[in-house]
Amino acid sequence: MKINILIISILILLILLSGCSQKEVTELDSFAQCLKDEGVKMYGSMTCSICAKQKTLFGTSFQYINEIECHPRGKNPQTELCLQKDIQKTPTWILEKDGIEIKRLKGYQTLEKLSELSGCSMEKV
Repeated sequence: MKINILIISILILLILLSGCSQKEVTELDSFAQCLKDEGVKMYGSMTCSICAKQKTLFGTSFQYINEIECHPRGKNPQTELCLQKDIQKTPTWILEKDGIEIKRLKGYQTLEKLSELSGCSMEKV
């Protein structure tokens, strides 16, 4: 009897937590899409552990981030572009307007820093 109550309690908790995370994901979707719309790109590498950590910060919303793969063995590599942009450390976040670099940030970035870079609102995140 006690085990059944425990199992039911855990299931209810999991359902409640999944509802909260769904809201956060939706809000991060909007933020990530705004970064893309504003011309922010993340130059990364499949071998970069900090890049993986950065992707984890966005969760499923990372699908909206304009990611440039710099490693030649990565998926859809753009190694030449990375060389042209003088990417020396990944991740590197670059804000571009009309093909002109406005600003770049190297290394792991918080959502707040990316908001400052892009002008994208953090109100709902």
